[in-house]
Amino acid sequence: MILQRLALQNWRIGTKLIVLIIPLVALVTVITAWALHHRNLTKLDDRLLQRALSLHTQIMADRGYYAEVIVPRIIELGGSLGADYRQMHGQFPLPATFLREVSEITSSKHEGYSANLISPWPINKDKGLKDQFQQDAFAYLTKYPLGQFFRTDTGEGRAVMRFLMADRASAQSCVDCHNAHPRSPRHDFKLHDVMGGLEITMPMDKYIKEDQQDLVLTMGGGATLCLLVVGIVVIGTRQIVARPLARLAGRMRESHNPPWESSPQAVFNPLGDEVRYLTAIYQRMQAIIARQQKELKEANTRLQAQVVELKAINNELEAFSYSVSHDLRAPLRAMDGFSRILLEEHASELSDEVQNCLQEVRYNTQQMDNLVNALLRFSRLGRQPLTKRAVAPVELVNHVLRDLHGEQEGRRVEITIGDLPACQADPVLLKQVFVNLLSNALKFTRHCEVARIVIDCQVDNGQCAYFVKDNGVGFEMQYVDKLFGVFQRLHRAEDYQGTGIGLAMVQRIIHRHGGRVWAEAEVNKGATLYFTLTEGFSHGK
Repeated sequence: MILQRLALQNWRIGTKLIVLIIPLVALVTVITAWALHHRNLTKLDDRLLQRALSLHTQIMADRGYYAEVIVPRIIELGGSLGADYRQMHGQFPLPATFLREVSEITSSKHEGYSANLISPWPINKDKGLKDQFQQDAFAYLTKYPLGQFFRTDTGEGRAVMRFLMADRASAQSCVDCHNAHPRSPRHDFKLHDVMGGLEITMPMDKYIKEDQQDLVLTMGGGATLCLLVVGIVVIGTRQIVARPLARLAGRMRESHNPPWESSPQAVFNPLGDEVRYLTAIYQRMQAIIARQQKELKEANTRLQAQVVELKAINNELEAFSYSVSHDLRAPLRAMDGFSRILLEEHASELSDEVQNCLQEVRYNTQQMDNLVNALLRFSRLGRQPLTKRAVAPVELVNHVLRDLHGEQEGRRVEITIGDLPACQADPVLLKQVFVNLLSNALKFTRHCEVARIVIDCQVDNGQCAYFVKDNGVGFEMQYVDKLFGVFQRLHRAEDYQGTGIGLAMVQRIIHRHGGRVWAEAEVNKGATLYFTLTEGFSHGK
């Protein structure tokens, strides 16, 4: 039992995260400390090199000033130069002697730094090459006179950085002096030749100690960060992971367990792995879902069979409607034709009453034929393929109004066409929509002194709704549900002719486009019919 609890898979998530995060944070801390230490060592070399260059510049500038300004003035005043000027009255130090003494003074005032003038061809034998560093440095400077040679070394029991930069002949007087000196090993120096070098030695103790302190601080900061992360993990996993998982486990169990066993306290083991427990509950739910999916699949199979059956019935109904419509047209045309023959060829033999009856027969057969034709057009809408493309509604409206010009003759009709944005639609079907809507508007404004019709678009919540508005007879809104039904009429046929199927066709076309159609009206104050082509269709898109 104890070994089972000690197994990793039985630990809580928070414990697992702590076990994983502590080594990770420790590793990151060590890597960061090493990187900082390496960076500090690199920067230390740069810092020491910059200080050495600064000292070299300062010392050589002092010597240059001495050689170029002071020495000529001394000679002009009758003085002389010599290495043993302290023993000879009236002599002044040579530039090399001046440089050596300035270097000694400078190094005494810079925290242990030392500056030493040396040469592979020394007039003073004490200033010759003494170790491998100086030999390697002059070998390098011979090739690269303007370079700097430096190396880490040990001097007087402590780490030092040694730099050597070339001392080149900057004045002809220096060249002449060295070439003429009896103790000079070389007598062929030229201007700008390397005649020696200035070695600067800098102690590194102070900087190494600072780097060690930085390393200790970094490690201490990493340890503190590790403790902080552990605390955040403990609190965070409890608040963000453990408790939500416990609540989720309880809710999942509620879906297939009695209510008295559904509380998180009853289902959640505080000493175990929350995820393992949640996985067990999920597997039980998965079994239930699999069973329900099987039942749903069986229901879908039954539903599919019903859909196939319903489709067959619809096809039969559509064929029946088409056949009946065509079968009706033949007797209707016969009735109309025979009535017309009687009226045209036997009118003198028929009484006025009979002629009126025959006229009524012709009128009703023609009306019936119109209804059959309308029914045929309506049935074809379901079979006609929908071909959407970019359409300019303004062009369709102008074309429809030209076709309906005959319905405007002899009347005062004011038609306003607003900004109708382009859309994606079947142009043939959309034209039929405008034909039916504008025909209705012209028909129901026939008795107005001035018929006013507006074709425009309005945008509401990003959706574009086209509309046709008129100032005609209107209707009562309580009957608006009948407006789009087949053969439904809100006005008497004697007053306004029509088949009663036009708006039903409009609704069917709009629904095939995925839009909707609706109407607003008031008796004797006109009507407005709106339609959209898609849900969420935006203005200008």
